[in-house]
Amino acid sequence: MDHQSARLRAPIIVDALQFNKPERARFLEWQKGRVGCVHVTLAIWESARETLSAIGEWNRLLENNADLIALATTADEIEAIAASGRTAIVYGFQDTSPFEDDIELIEIFHKLGVRIAQLTYNVQNRIASGCWEPDENGVSQFFGRNVIAEMNRLGMLIDVSHCTERSSRDAIEYSSRPIAITHANPSAFVGTDIELNRRNKSTELIKRLAERNGVLGLSMYPKIMRDGSNCTLETFTEMVAWTVETIGVDAVGIGTDFYDGWPVSEIKWWRAGRWARESAVPIKGFSSWPDWFKSPVDFPALIEALEKRGFSSEEVAKIAGGNWVRLFRESFSPLQ
Repeated sequence: MDHQSARLRAPIIVDALQFNKPERARFLEWQKGRVGCVHVTLAIWESARETLSAIGEWNRLLENNADLIALATTADEIEAIAASGRTAIVYGFQDTSPFEDDIELIEIFHKLGVRIAQLTYNVQNRIASGCWEPDENGVSQFFGRNVIAEMNRLGMLIDVSHCTERSSRDAIEYSSRPIAITHANPSAFVGTDIELNRRNKSTELIKRLAERNGVLGLSMYPKIMRDGSNCTLETFTEMVAWTVETIGVDAVGIGTDFYDGWPVSEIKWWRAGRWARESAVPIKGFSSWPDWFKSPVDFPALIEALEKRGFSSEEVAKIAGGNWVRLFRESFSPLQ
C-alpha cells in the first residue's frame, strides 16, 4: 500500500509542536509515520531580522522538498496536503521575540505564513511570564493584551505551553478566540518528580482551556513525562485516557515536542538564549526518547495503542489530529 492510500484510510495525524533541525531526513520520517501536519518552530529567542532569515531558509526547504512537504496557512490546505501524501507545515514561534516591541510586526509575520505564536518561552518578556518565573506573574496589561487582540484579529493562534499558570489563565480569558497548549502534560497525572516539572499544567487550567474550546497537546518529551525516558506506551495512553476523562475528548491532541539533528550545545541556546550565560534550570543533556517513540515513524503504533486502549475510531481520529484541524479552522482566518 502506498503512503497516499494509507493516509486516505487513516485519521489525519497532526503533531502540534516539533523543533527538529530541518532537513530531508526528518521529512521522510514524517512520510513514513503518515504524519499529515507538523507545527514547526521558526524562532525561540530570535529577533525579527533573524526570524526573517529562518523563514527564508524554510521557504527554500519547501521548494526543494515539495514532494514531501508544503506550507499550510488554512485548515483546508492542511487537509489537501495530507491527502496528497505529503506533510503540511504550519509556521510558528515558541516566543514572541520576533514581534520585538512593534505590534505591526504581527501582521507582517502573519502575511509571511506564521499561524501560531507562543506568548513567551520560560521567562518574562514584554507580553507575558514564562514558567521559570513566579506563578503570580501574568500577561502584561497593555502590550500583552494588545498583542492578544491583534493575534485574534489576524488569525494567529495563541500558544501558552511555556507560560506561567497565571499567564496561561490570563490568555484564555483575554482572548476572544480559543487558544492552545501545543505541548505540555497534566501535572496531576505526571507528578512533580520530573526534570522540568514547572512546564506542565494544572487540572484547573486545562479544564478552563477546554471550556473555551482550546486544545491541549500531550507530549512524549521525556523531561515532562511520568517516568521520563522510561515511560511506557501503556502509561502514555493511560495519560491520554485520564486527560480525556478530565477535560473531554474534543480538547485533547498530540504535541510531541520532538527534536532531532541538533548537537547537545543547542540546549544552551534554548535554555539561556542571549539573556543569560547559564540556564536557570541545570542542563543535563538530551534525554533518550522512549522505546516506543524514537521518531515520528512510530506514530502508527501510537494510534494502534489508542485503539487497543478502547477509544472509538471517532475518538482516535480527534486525538490524532482532528481536534487540531478543528482549532486551526477556527483560528487561522481573520475575524470578520
